[in-house]
Amino acid sequence: MSSHASDEHMDHLDQQQGDHFYALGTNNGGHAPSSGDAGPRTACFNCRAVRQKCDRRTPCKPETAEKLLARIKESAVRDEVIAGLLGSQWARSQAALSPRVPSPPLLESNSFNGTHGISASTATASVVYEPSPGQHSRSDLKDSLVSPLHILAAAVAADPDPTCHGLGSRLSTTYRGKIGRKDMVDPKDERLASYFAPQTLHKRDWQVLATQSIDMPLKLEPTTCDPITANLIDLDDVAYYFKLFYDVRNPLVGLLDPGLHTPEFVYEASFTLFSVVCALGCAISSRPRDRVLYPALINIAEGTMKWSIATSVKTVETIQAIINLQYWAPIRARQSDDPYWLYLSHATQLAREIGINSPSTVAELVNAVSPNGSPEFREQLSRNFERTWLYTFIADKSFGLSTGRSPGVHWRELPAAAPEWWRKPMTTNLDQMVSGIALARELLLESLEQRNRIDRTAPAILHWHTHAFEALESSRSSRCTPNDPLSATFHSVLAFYMDHNLLVLNAQALRDLSAIDDSVRSAEFSTITHRTVAVANRVLDLVLLDKTFREMALGFHNNQFIMICHASTEIIHAVRRGCLTSAEAAEAAARVRAIPLHLEKTARNFHACSVSHLYIFLSRFFACQLDKLLEGDTGQNELGRSADQDFPFAEWWGLGDNVSIDTAAWLDMGDYAM
Repeated sequence: MSSHASDEHMDHLDQQQGDHFYALGTNNGGHAPSSGDAGPRTACFNCRAVRQKCDRRTPCKPETAEKLLARIKESAVRDEVIAGLLGSQWARSQAALSPRVPSPPLLESNSFNGTHGISASTATASVVYEPSPGQHSRSDLKDSLVSPLHILAAAVAADPDPTCHGLGSRLSTTYRGKIGRKDMVDPKDERLASYFAPQTLHKRDWQVLATQSIDMPLKLEPTTCDPITANLIDLDDVAYYFKLFYDVRNPLVGLLDPGLHTPEFVYEASFTLFSVVCALGCAISSRPRDRVLYPALINIAEGTMKWSIATSVKTVETIQAIINLQYWAPIRARQSDDPYWLYLSHATQLAREIGINSPSTVAELVNAVSPNGSPEFREQLSRNFERTWLYTFIADKSFGLSTGRSPGVHWRELPAAAPEWWRKPMTTNLDQMVSGIALARELLLESLEQRNRIDRTAPAILHWHTHAFEALESSRSSRCTPNDPLSATFHSVLAFYMDHNLLVLNAQALRDLSAIDDSVRSAEFSTITHRTVAVANRVLDLVLLDKTFREMALGFHNNQFIMICHASTEIIHAVRRGCLTSAEAAEAAARVRAIPLHLEKTARNFHACSVSHLYIFLSRFFACQLDKLLEGDTGQNELGRSADQDFPFAEWWGLGDNVSIDTAAWLDMGDYAM
């Protein structure tokens, strides 16, 4: 049969049997079906790929190279194609000659030996994640696209033997004659197989650092990759910084496990995360020497984080370093210039690439990282991966809700058991808080989705808000009641986050009502306003009176300052519109006035680049605004929308329906010039 006739015949087969193409390629792997198979007889994957006949009875030898060479005449072009296809014969020898990864300097100390049975030269395991419907219990994947790249990879992987059968002698003779090599064996498409092969292990930042090329655009000096190597701090400083971080800052976030993330473990796993924890601990130290060291430590932490992103270091420690550093990042000249969204987007995509959003992949990661570890340690590793994925979602929503950025992780991507995840073995006391925050974010986002399906009338908005408000309040009541003294810490923090979710929910409802003519005067608006003021008072009481919050005021992260000031703005709005009685307004105003004094007591220990100083001025400004309103009794005499036209937040309430409320937008508004 001629080549043209054969092509037409295969096109006909493609049309008739296209429905069986992927099933044969992936399930049968190119082998003939059993004799008892009643399905239609079709060509195996390899034969279909090269468009040749197939009897489906014996393993067919691929003729891809033979088909290719048949179309190339004997010329210089033919030799160049062969050289291009087979130019990686030395891949194995190059891999064997790759430099040995040096042990981190800290591990050479007698005080810092390798822990938990993980070798310093062992790569952190990260399995390339390929989503499948079974791994996303609640994700809607029906609109996902079939990747042409995965189709190509499947075609290459279908033949386990990359040898070009039938051409070995003739092709190798020609190739040896052209390049003068006498030790060439039969050509194999090693570069092709290597390119499409799934990668099981990814390098740690230590290994990427050891193998970075001389001409890298962003090169990190090995002598300054962390504060220990740079001789800025010693082991006693490391222990002190880690203790400060775990005592004051980590309880407000809960991303790291103090039992697992010891200084030894963190340094061995990632100098990037190690540098970040040291810098964040040093930032709240009261020692004069540490206040001098902090600028250098934070520069190292930011530099190593950017280097890890630029060099595509794919480890869970990179994600943890990014998230922790963004929560306590130094202040920028303008809020809109803060690149946190760029770093968090990378952390989110990196989490998906590693596969920590898949239970099966997490199990593979644990087996690869610690195949011989104790059951307790393996459980700790599992919780570490799972917690990081949960906090990828939490951080995405925390920054997104606080700054008005579009979210990058949908709430449906969370596992269905996320609210009860903290009950698993080897979790920490803070994991109950992590599960609670994830649940609160999920309830809020689900309610906001339902909001888009209701009528834009005052009764409909109030009905939707009441249902969502009660769901969040019920969740807060059930999860924020301490069962023992040890749980009091994270219950207070969880209550703070849940209350801010309620403030965001109320703000959305009030914005929708304000978009309806005369609705500001309505009973619905007054009802939601009173709910908002009650929650705002509760938030400020936690900050001012709760023992846990007073002890951990040094650990407040950037978003918490936004949340505190957001509560103050809601009280100002209520007073401005005359929705409160004189007694209610005076009681709420007392809390607003106390906030700047409270924050000033703790800000003395913060470095000048801390965002806390900005929010002290902002909270003081809010107190002055509220005093002016109460002295002039403006709120009691002016009702409705007209009361807000000259107020600095007028733009906030005039946002369109398709724009998320930006609780940090007022930082860049000209009305706030002091």
